[in-house]
Amino acid sequence: MIDHKNRIVKLIDEETELLMNKVLICDGGKMVMERLLRLFNLRNRVELSSLIGVSTGSIATWQTRNTTPFELLIRIHLATGVDLDFLLFGNNEEKQNVLKFCSPPDQIPDFATINQNLKSFRFSITQPANYDGGKIIIDRLVTLFRLKSRVEFRELTSVSEGSIASWQTRNVTPFELLARVHLATGVPMLFLCFGKHEYPSRKPNKLSESTAEYVQNPTATADIYKLKKFSIAHGKKTHIGDYRVSHDFLKDCGLTINTDFIVKAESSTYFINTDIKTVTKGQYLFAINDNYQIGELRQLPDGNTYLIDGQDQYPFNTDITKIHGKVVSILQSV
Repeated sequence: MIDHKNRIVKLIDEETELLMNKVLICDGGKMVMERLLRLFNLRNRVELSSLIGVSTGSIATWQTRNTTPFELLIRIHLATGVDLDFLLFGNNEEKQNVLKFCSPPDQIPDFATINQNLKSFRFSITQPANYDGGKIIIDRLVTLFRLKSRVEFRELTSVSEGSIASWQTRNVTPFELLARVHLATGVPMLFLCFGKHEYPSRKPNKLSESTAEYVQNPTATADIYKLKKFSIAHGKKTHIGDYRVSHDFLKDCGLTINTDFIVKAESSTYFINTDIKTVTKGQYLFAINDNYQIGELRQLPDGNTYLIDGQDQYPFNTDITKIHGKVVSILQSV
């Protein structure tokens, strides 16, 4: 077994590890729909359909298949503050107040009252949020748990390599896994879904100590990450430190904190995506006989790859040359 206890920020004990290692078995279908009807004090599924932006046909399918709509329940939790434990399992129903962020918070909910207060919720109830997905989510969890590799991530979560690859390719948000992490550890769903600690529409609040110990990492805040920084001189690649980047920058560039890096060369800083090693057109980091350089590579209609230097082009010898990644962003001093 992996020695999680020494590297997962006081997060993993045997009970928590067992919870993390199994897919959630929770309520679904008709039971969840009836729970939402009671929570919002709605009269029927037509009102529910209008409120959550889901067709009555989809609701009927959930009921027939006993489906747990994880994205919807996470959305309601983020928007209203209602406990996800209640939404998934029905626990502590008497303590839930769907209007606690509204003014006044002690209103009796019903279809009309909720519609009048839609702008008071922290997220939209009627449509999904712009959740992070794919590599960003996987990176966040690997960093959160202080894991050394995705092999350890798979062992901790029992998620297959095929599923991880599919999430990355399709930029999928693994809602069931995020719900599992939240329930097992108490890490806020806002951080798990978006890498943030504060709701944008509300006044900033400092993290509580209990939350802070879950999300502490080597950077100043949990939505700032470190990429390794290298220099290239005379063909040699040398590690010279770390480069701090925001969560949004990582997301926009499609970078991964554990494998991607930056290269500082003269007045330019190159951000390298190491997953892209098949040449199409652009600038790439490559090594010829272990001598590193960044240059423009292009695959031409003859099917061969060429190094482009101004108007000149040189055949690319794949026997002695290794592609280490593609430049996906450049910062230049002016």
